[in-house]
Amino acid sequence: MCCHHAARRWRTCGVAVLIALAAGLASTPARADPSFALSWRERSGATACVTEAALRAVVKEKLGRDPFVDRERADIVIEGEEVSSGARLRARVRERRRDGVVLGSRDIDAETCPRLIRATGIVVALFARPPEEREPEVERGGESERTVDHGARPEERAERAETEPSARVIRIPPSTPRRRPSGKNVPEEPRRSPELSLGLGGSAAVGLLPSVSAATRAVARLELPSSRWSFEWSGGYSLPQSFATRTVHGTLSAVDQQLRVCLALTERRGIGIRIDACGGAFWGAVVPHAVGLRERDSSWRSLAGPVSALAVQLRDSARAARLELGMTAPVAGRDFYFDSTEGRPERLYSTGAVIGFLGVSGLFTIL
Repeated sequence: MCCHHAARRWRTCGVAVLIALAAGLASTPARADPSFALSWRERSGATACVTEAALRAVVKEKLGRDPFVDRERADIVIEGEEVSSGARLRARVRERRRDGVVLGSRDIDAETCPRLIRATGIVVALFARPPEEREPEVERGGESERTVDHGARPEERAERAETEPSARVIRIPPSTPRRRPSGKNVPEEPRRSPELSLGLGGSAAVGLLPSVSAATRAVARLELPSSRWSFEWSGGYSLPQSFATRTVHGTLSAVDQQLRVCLALTERRGIGIRIDACGGAFWGAVVPHAVGLRERDSSWRSLAGPVSALAVQLRDSARAARLELGMTAPVAGRDFYFDSTEGRPERLYSTGAVIGFLGVSGLFTIL
């Protein structure tokens, strides 16, 4: 009987001890997550890029909240600054405990200021995440490690792979175009083809006719895609000029055409300016219609030689205006004579050894 009562007392005591232990464990407060503070040393001057306000905005966007408290109440301080790195932009971020022990450090460099701000903000957001939000699985290789989230969407993993590696330097590669989705109903991107432009214009020439001549011109241009080379043809008709002496009178006009290859010395597509250096061949003819010339009336006197020009083109969508200055040196000049009252031949005029011209034309792209 005594043994029976003793066993009951032991069981009662054991139950009481278990209840007390459970109550004690339940009443023990859970370990609080560490608190964080942000301290960023901003550079002075025009070269400054990253600011604390910009970092806080990126962190808030990534975490959906502001995780920072005052530095006096923080368990961990995330501090950083911009560092000099030649032509590239670079920042350094450190995670430091209240007692001064450095928990980690990362260097980030990028090609542009907005990329550096975003990459640095993402690294700071990774430091400021509570333990339960951090990635549990880590792949290690050599001295670097990378946190991997297999449940994240592909674009999230790509973004983290770009900015989250704990290797010493994080590089932000230039953006690449997205792949077009595959499928029969997806239209293909149009391929850029050569552009053919036609236009009309006018020019003035010195050395072709007895005095400065004016001409109407037709122009055709072919510009190659993604190339500095272009091809151009132009043809002109110089308006007639009258002359008269005691024994000779009539008119002189001219026709010409030029075939040229042009190289763009500079091209700024954003504002539509292109400067070309052109070279090619010139062919022309002086067309006389006169009475009293020693040579046969109305016979063309041909001219041929190399041609060079410098042109400036202004483009607005499918329209363009083109201004050019050039010259040609005919292989052989032409002389025109008349009979004087004494019956001796005298020269009326000779074409110039160098013919210079200034032209302007308007173009419209048809293909």
